[in-house]
Amino acid sequence: MVRERLQLKHSVGDTKTNARVSAGRTGVLPHLARLAREMATTRGVRGLVTEGRGLATHILRYPLGVTPTRIRPNGNGDGPPIDRIHGTPVVLVHGYFHNRSGFVELTRELRRRGFRWIHGMNYNPIGGSVPDLAERFGRYVDDIRRVSGSERVHLVGHSLGGVIARWYVEELGGHKVVDTCITIGTPHHGTLAAYLGFGQAAKDMRPGSDVIQTLEDGLRKRKPTYVNFYSDLDFLIVPPSSALLPEAPNVHNHLIEDIGHTSLLLSDELVEQVCAHLEKVERKSRMNRLSATA
Repeated sequence: MVRERLQLKHSVGDTKTNARVSAGRTGVLPHLARLAREMATTRGVRGLVTEGRGLATHILRYPLGVTPTRIRPNGNGDGPPIDRIHGTPVVLVHGYFHNRSGFVELTRELRRRGFRWIHGMNYNPIGGSVPDLAERFGRYVDDIRRVSGSERVHLVGHSLGGVIARWYVEELGGHKVVDTCITIGTPHHGTLAAYLGFGQAAKDMRPGSDVIQTLEDGLRKRKPTYVNFYSDLDFLIVPPSSALLPEAPNVHNHLIEDIGHTSLLLSDELVEQVCAHLEKVERKSRMNRLSATA
């Protein structure tokens, strides 16, 4: 069998994706062998330690995200005065067996940069399929749009959350209201690790499932911008190439090096890239509105 190992060397916002594909073996054992070789290196050990610390951080913070929050505008915390207020809501959707507490760093930085509406939906992955969870997510997005008065939103999904976000965008009409869809550590083509999970949502993440096949068969013509972040030390995306979206003018794949699946959300580089991209989109949108009224 053949594995596609893609190395992308560009920053978020580039209009073209520079991918280099080399042939090799695929499957669980070759993937684990590759990770074992990586773990024997200095960068691998450093990445493993970072992942362990990240997992511990998420476990300690988990109780903070159990209860839902009211949909209301956010301040910028203890940050300095904000030059610009961004009114487009950022809607977060967590991964398998997590909750909204996974986005603490990202939420804090978005607030500091002037985003007023940042909210995350909690869900039980055992309690429904990806289409079921995406329908619920769509209702949550509608609630945020109604309260905020905003016509459009940005989405950020981690792991299974990225699959849920894509299903909402591509299968439930979300493309009509979503400006940017950001996925982080998402098994876009399925992952063999999903065979270890429970519930229909885990089954939906298996390679070749109806959900994965539907998402692979084609994206809608009217698409938002997709920004996809993946890592090179991710134990849970098997094979690794499943973490990438197909090349397209509206797709930007970005590699976060030497970090694992759960520690991605704690990465300073990832938080900076996500915030910088959303700020760029908001500036462009503001300029377009000004041009339209000039």
